[in-house]
Amino acid sequence: MNIVLVRCAEGFVPRETNVTGCYPPLGLAYLAAVLREAGFTPRIIDAEAEGWGLERVVEAIPADAGIVGFTGTTLLWPTVREVAARVRRARPNALLVIGGAQVTAFPEATLEGSVFDLGILGDGEQALVEIARRRANGGDYRGVPGCVVRDPEGHPRQTGPVAWIDDLDSLPLPALDLLPMHRYRSVMVTDPFVSIVTSRGCPYRCRFCSQIYGGDRLRTHSPERIVAEMERAVRKYGARELVLFDETFGVRREDALRVCALIRECGLAFRWSARTRVNVLDEELLVALRDAGCYALHLGVESGSDRILEAMNKNITVAQVRDAVALARRLGFRLHAYFMIGYPGETRAEIAQTLKLSRELPLDWASYTITIPNPRTPLCDLAVERGMLAPDYWRDYTLGNAEPAIPFFTSEECSAAYLKRTKRMAYLRFYLRPCVAARNLVFFVSTGGWGRLLTAFRLWLREERL
Repeated sequence: MNIVLVRCAEGFVPRETNVTGCYPPLGLAYLAAVLREAGFTPRIIDAEAEGWGLERVVEAIPADAGIVGFTGTTLLWPTVREVAARVRRARPNALLVIGGAQVTAFPEATLEGSVFDLGILGDGEQALVEIARRRANGGDYRGVPGCVVRDPEGHPRQTGPVAWIDDLDSLPLPALDLLPMHRYRSVMVTDPFVSIVTSRGCPYRCRFCSQIYGGDRLRTHSPERIVAEMERAVRKYGARELVLFDETFGVRREDALRVCALIRECGLAFRWSARTRVNVLDEELLVALRDAGCYALHLGVESGSDRILEAMNKNITVAQVRDAVALARRLGFRLHAYFMIGYPGETRAEIAQTLKLSRELPLDWASYTITIPNPRTPLCDLAVERGMLAPDYWRDYTLGNAEPAIPFFTSEECSAAYLKRTKRMAYLRFYLRPCVAARNLVFFVSTGGWGRLLTAFRLWLREERL
């Protein structure tokens, strides 16, 4: 039985965050790995990396495909739904499965508004293997727990609670060999690179973020497993750089220190970067990271106003931001920070504080986003409460009955036009400063990254069209 796993191309849809490039879909690579371990022969189609449109994706799916699985976020859902509809017409005998953030957030509506036969909620590895086994043996896949399926009358229903995987080390290493690794590029990363996720979930509860997709708790690989995956990336795939895509690497401090120690013991030579929080960084951890080859940190700063940071429930202060960034810079790290503007109740003066802070900090990169009420977040609840979103907006969006344009939090002082203009100027005022331009030029030249300048320009054009 052919099993095909698909990531659709994003095209010109909003992203939940600024991601400066195209990275491997590790979720699909994990699914493919467990399927292969169970005796199946899966295939991954990464339309985003290949640059394939809808028709090319459909053509690439074998006529005898038994299962075609898709992953998708809520913002990408309209594209995924359309591709699935075309696959249904072209491959009517295939079992169409949807996983990822969208179906976990809106299980019944996802099936009601699409041609998918079933959806897998939360961690998908165990459920997908069981579905594949039952499909191959002619059994009834509708009884697999942690899914949403169609009952005999065609109505969506859930099959019990989600089975979250507590022991992440029980999973095989992601099947990177099934991905077009030569296709992945990033503005800030040296080629060739490999991305790694060492944990699932986050212990923090920022109001603009949802952890429903990670089981509302933090689960991590062991330090030994993390370093084994790093070693494979370097020795088998020739990675010069590794990108850790955890939301909060270093939160489990002793594990992070152990990872650094193991890297040094293995004698591996590679550079790596990590995403973390300013309130987990101190000199001991930073020195350990640096000595283990970590050269760049990505930090969610978000705001230059303590009042807005408190409203976000970020559990950090501007003073902590300044201290952590100054310390990391002194120890030689390259630094990328993320900022949000247009948070509910934010004034122009507070936005100006944020932009001023972004220029005062010794950063190499800065990313700016306009706040939107993502689904299943306290911020979304606030948008409904204020009348910005209809109570059933995301359900209607899932069913295809709502406009895909997601509103900003605007006010008399901060209109949508003002926020868009401010975001554009923020990028220009940050990157056109001579000190930043010179520092980044040296970085590109020293890492052989001239081609990444073209990628950066394309991303800028993409942002301008959104």
